[in-house]
Amino acid sequence: MAKILIIGSISIDNVVYTETMPSKGTTVFGKSYFSNVGGKGANQACASLFLGGDVIFYGTLGKDKNGEYASSFLKEQGLNCLLKESNKGTGYASITVDTIQGENQIVIVPGANLDIHKEDIDKIDNLFKEADYFLIQLENPVETVVYALKKAKEYGCTTLLNPAPYHELPEEVFPYIDFFIPNEHELDSFVDVDISYSDKARALLAYGVKNVIVTLGENGSLLVNKDEEVKVEAHKVKAVDTTGAGDSFIGAFLTALSQGKSVTYSMEFASLCSSKTVCKKGAILSLPKLTDL
Repeated sequence: MAKILIIGSISIDNVVYTETMPSKGTTVFGKSYFSNVGGKGANQACASLFLGGDVIFYGTLGKDKNGEYASSFLKEQGLNCLLKESNKGTGYASITVDTIQGENQIVIVPGANLDIHKEDIDKIDNLFKEADYFLIQLENPVETVVYALKKAKEYGCTTLLNPAPYHELPEEVFPYIDFFIPNEHELDSFVDVDISYSDKARALLAYGVKNVIVTLGENGSLLVNKDEEVKVEAHKVKAVDTTGAGDSFIGAFLTALSQGKSVTYSMEFASLCSSKTVCKKGAILSLPKLTDL
């Protein structure tokens, strides 16, 4: 089985559910709340693991109670982790979920997630040598992300970047990206002109990206590369909580791809998994396993 290396963030997600999202200067009542382990890196690694991916995950935690809890939780999931300890606090996310629409608003405090540097990437050189696929996001320092993508390509990995949350990237990195997977809001930030998503994706291809896959929520997903353009429809479900939906999609897509499936099949599989995720509360806790499908 192909090996997957994922580098990314870990956080403690504190989630509040409310029927009315607060606007500026207002206070509203919530329905319920809970805390769980999240972070895009950890979410995507678990999403792949639960679906049969051969994953190793590298991330950073603070030397605090949250770090101890997150480390223990990820290992309980069966995730093969290599975790660096940081003097910065463990990452934290405040998530407010609209119980009517299932949509969310998120504020993240990166903390230890910003304590991954080029020298840390060099220390795990052997993981890049062994990997066939490499995935990273933008909740770690951009210069580290760029360095890691270059190293992955040097070792012949198929590379995936989930450019979330949005952060400006140097043009030099785009040729090192095989699959660039933003949601529609992130794509809008990278190509801020009034043109179609297809044309925005093609603008990124011009920088050297091999494939762009735009996730469009209830409107499905769109693949654009130099040879084709493919639209995959979303599964229609009643969303309870969209937290982790994008991470579920990416983890599922990567897993299917690593198992030799076509890009289109992998997108369809990812769409199914993402639809399962939004029907449950939480991030990692909502991710489907093969038995759920």
